[in-house]
Amino acid sequence: MIVTEINLRELIEQHDMLPQCCYDTFSLTLHLSRFIRKYNFPQDQIITYGETIDETHIIKETISNEYILYPGQSILACSCEKVRMPAGYIGFLQTKGSLARLYVTVHCCDGQVESGFEGCVTFEICNLGNLNIRLLPESPVAQLFVMKTSSDKERYHGRYNKSEEPTHSFKQ
Repeated sequence: MIVTEINLRELIEQHDMLPQCCYDTFSLTLHLSRFIRKYNFPQDQIITYGETIDETHIIKETISNEYILYPGQSILACSCEKVRMPAGYIGFLQTKGSLARLYVTVHCCDGQVESGFEGCVTFEICNLGNLNIRLLPESPVAQLFVMKTSSDKERYHGRYNKSEEPTHSFKQ
C-alpha cells in the first residue's frame, strides 16, 4: 500500500522524515544537492564488480551554479534532504516526470530507501538521450513513494547509512 495524502503528511511529521516542503499528495519530492561524484578511468580499463574502487579514480565536485550532463554521461549525486525512513516503511525512488521526459534517469537500479535508513539519498543520474542537460542545484529531480511493509522489525544498518554526500560502490 502506498502511503498518500493526510497519512503521508502525518508520517512526515511523526517521524521527522524530511522537511514538510517535500510533501506532495502521492510522494515526497527530493532535490539535487551540490555534491557530485564521477568515476575517472581510462576507456579500456576493466572494473571488477565487488572490488572497492580506489579513491584516486573518483572525482569529487561541488556544483556552484549548474552542471551540464552530456549524452551518455553518468554521475553520482544525492538529495539535499536527509531522509529518515521509519521502521515499518520503505521508499521507492522515481525520476521526476519532467526530467524523465528529457531521457535522464535519477536512478539506474538502486532505487529503494529501506526502513531505518537515515541520510542523503544517492542518485545514479544518467543522460540516456541526445541533449545536453543543465542541472541546477536544489532542483526537484526525484520523487520518493512510501509504502508500508509487512513487518517493522527489520531496519537498515548497511554501509550507506548516515551518508551526507553521494556514495560510490564499496566492496561487497
